[in-house]
Amino acid sequence: MERPSEVPAAGGDREPLRFGVMCSGTSFAAWQAECIRDLVDSGSAVPALLILDGGAKIPSGRRRLGSSTLWHAFNNRWSGPRSRSLRTTDLTDLLAGLPRLTVEPIRKGRFSQLFADGDVRTIEEHRLDFILRFAFGIIRGDILNAARHGIWSFHHDDVDVYRGGPPCFWEIYRRDPVTGVVLQRLTERLDGGVVLQRGWFRTVDHSYTRNRDQAYIGSASWPTQVARSLQDGDSGHVDEEPTSSTAPILHNPTNPQMVAFIVRLLARAALHHGERIARADQWTVGVVDAPVTTYLTSSEKPPVRWAPRQKRDRYIADPFALEVDGALTILVEDFNQRTAHGHIAALSVRADGHWSLPRPVSLDIVGHASYPFLFEHDGDVYCVPETFESGHVTLHRAVEFPGRWEKVVDMVEDFPATDPTVFRHDGRWWLLCSEREAGPGTRLFVWHAPDLLGPWEPHRRNPVKTDVRSSRPAGPPFYADGVLHRPAQDGSRVYGGSVVINRITLLTTDAFNEHSVAHVDPPSSGPWTAGLHTLAGVGDRTMIDAKRRLFVWASFRRELAGRLRKLSR
Repeated sequence: MERPSEVPAAGGDREPLRFGVMCSGTSFAAWQAECIRDLVDSGSAVPALLILDGGAKIPSGRRRLGSSTLWHAFNNRWSGPRSRSLRTTDLTDLLAGLPRLTVEPIRKGRFSQLFADGDVRTIEEHRLDFILRFAFGIIRGDILNAARHGIWSFHHDDVDVYRGGPPCFWEIYRRDPVTGVVLQRLTERLDGGVVLQRGWFRTVDHSYTRNRDQAYIGSASWPTQVARSLQDGDSGHVDEEPTSSTAPILHNPTNPQMVAFIVRLLARAALHHGERIARADQWTVGVVDAPVTTYLTSSEKPPVRWAPRQKRDRYIADPFALEVDGALTILVEDFNQRTAHGHIAALSVRADGHWSLPRPVSLDIVGHASYPFLFEHDGDVYCVPETFESGHVTLHRAVEFPGRWEKVVDMVEDFPATDPTVFRHDGRWWLLCSEREAGPGTRLFVWHAPDLLGPWEPHRRNPVKTDVRSSRPAGPPFYADGVLHRPAQDGSRVYGGSVVINRITLLTTDAFNEHSVAHVDPPSSGPWTAGLHTLAGVGDRTMIDAKRRLFVWASFRRELAGRLRKLSR
């Protein structure tokens, strides 16, 4: 499958950057190999030098021998061998013919490493734009400035909260709902570099292996994104002030801490799987008699007119509506708990509050369908549903609204998009979505086109954002005071937990920026208090959905059977 970051973007004649790699050879952890491959495949940078670590490893902590025995056993014998991101990957063919420089670093103090003047000069002669650090210890001295844009290194934690290590561990131990990652340009200060890129993933609190894997793999494209920004002449963030984090520097957990950690993991794993088997989401949709802009400023939640409850083994969600003859005609996902399959259905609500029953619509879709994004253009009604199983984002036009539709065009191919959201802004068409890989709902992708029918091109900085708290689309963008705003899902604690409204401050074919300005929680009373993940304005009204958690026999039977099949294998 072709990833967005691998598609040659407009302006492919840009000169690729030259980068070096600090490593121990041509075998890499899978996530490191992905970083290098992504840079090369994108055309944004070419490898020019391998800087091999020829020195002994620096001790990684101050604790006495044996105080972290359980941690090392857990990490090296249990978690590491099961990790997708740490599997050894050979890049000999890709890196064949590159010049190599073996460096024996000079130790300064207990932990720091310096490069000899001759080694620094040799590296400078290769005229590198940046160096990726996958080896050596805590580097200081002149080597930090041997490449034009410095040495880039990952810190797999939120540097403002967790300095030191181990990566992605203390978030689970301390029950932090999100795990941060930072790509930084190194400075003399430990974990005090210039932040080049950062993001947040929902902490997998019952599996250290999965939590670390999603952080490693989900951030592997970041060097490519920074390299592309440098190609575009945007180098300001590379030269910004270093982070001023004063977070304490953490170390490997002690044996007592590991005992507590393992007990917590086992308890959370049992709770996680038990919850998945015993309880299921049941969603419903509602109408709010207030414009969507109300949620930007109102401190009180406007009342909701909820649709009648469905049968226990089905639900409706993802509402998008048009006003027809004073009534709202709504498209929804109609989900069957027995088959775990969703299809698109239509229903309506009159001004007097009467709701019709959901009825299937005729869409040429094979497999699961949801999020029926609905909009009008040039007198026609269009729908772009989520059909990630097909690997395409497809535009449909209403032949007889709302019941019969025809396929118009595949807007995006070979990409498992979730919640595709289409709108027009500044004379151009835009498509925003999340995806099923690297943590569902964590990364935001953008495509753009001069016309609704295309051709659609991927954004040069894809994914433009990595933040489980505010990436995944949650409804149509809207304008408030002339500024574009975008509803997004906050999935940091649970899928479909709440909605965040982002203010988009920059949206061009090669740049994107937004920040959160409002948070919309689910209702605080009534049956639908467990989550909310759609906020769709329709004129002076707003469509929302909300959920509850309950036992559903059909879901219980399906989930239990699935887990028994896995155990039998």
